[in-house]
Amino acid sequence: MPIERPVYVGNYEYEMPENEIHKMFYEYGDIDRIDMKTGFCFVYMKDDREAERAIRKLDGREVGYKRRPLRVQWAKTKDADRKREIAPSTTLFVVNFDLARTRERDLERHFEGYGPIKRVEIKRSYAFVQFEDLEDAMYAMKKTNFSNLLGRTITVEYVQNEAGRRRERSLSPRRRSRSRSPRRSFSRSPPRRGSPSV
Repeated sequence: MPIERPVYVGNYEYEMPENEIHKMFYEYGDIDRIDMKTGFCFVYMKDDREAERAIRKLDGREVGYKRRPLRVQWAKTKDADRKREIAPSTTLFVVNFDLARTRERDLERHFEGYGPIKRVEIKRSYAFVQFEDLEDAMYAMKKTNFSNLLGRTITVEYVQNEAGRRRERSLSPRRRSRSRSPRRSFSRSPPRRGSPSV
């Protein structure tokens, strides 16, 4: 069974693809999954001893064109606990999709079965999907987190920080879908730039 506590990896260039992270860690053991964020990620390995070895070997390694030293450490459990307490949002944060193939319409198709959508917006390596109704967003987050989109396992979280909520309120609706609305779910958290939280 994979370990519950992931390894935090940060300080690499935004353009670094997931397969490069996978290649570095696979040298030290089997990987369950990689949860990509903006400028950092979490690596879930299948054995904690292998994860510990990867931390020792990879922390400080210089990578990329700019030769940045990687920051590799265990993710902080207090941040993981705080994440579970974050309130749901009508806007979902989506990562780990195929950047070359995925278009806004692909995301809209993937999410529209859970309720009317206000907007879908792709930003660099992540995207926002905003629902009209909070319960629809909660149900969509529950059903689509770790689902398959165009051959990739995507990660779906709530937009929860203040900057994200201001952006959520200020952006005008771009898309509206047909309403087919299943219901209900529970909460999960957002990404926080540069901090080792799960």
